[in-house]
Amino acid sequence: MADAPATRETIRLDEGDVVVLLPANLSPASIGILQIQLEKLAAGLSARREESGQSYLRGLAGLAAFGAH
Repeated sequence: MADAPATRETIRLDEGDVVVLLPANLSPASIGILQIQLEKLAAGLSARREESGQSYLRGLAGLAAFGAH
């Protein structure tokens, strides 16, 4: 892939840029696979964010319980 023409896509987010480097000649099948993989990536990121938020809330609840004693 290093020698193949590539397309660079930059997605600007509040947290920073996301840069994706893709072969310039993706087939329809490869585009479908890429879409599935990106959806899995997004789902994984959301799950990690939720876990992190839940851990934070559990920590706050524990701190509140400790302070109540």
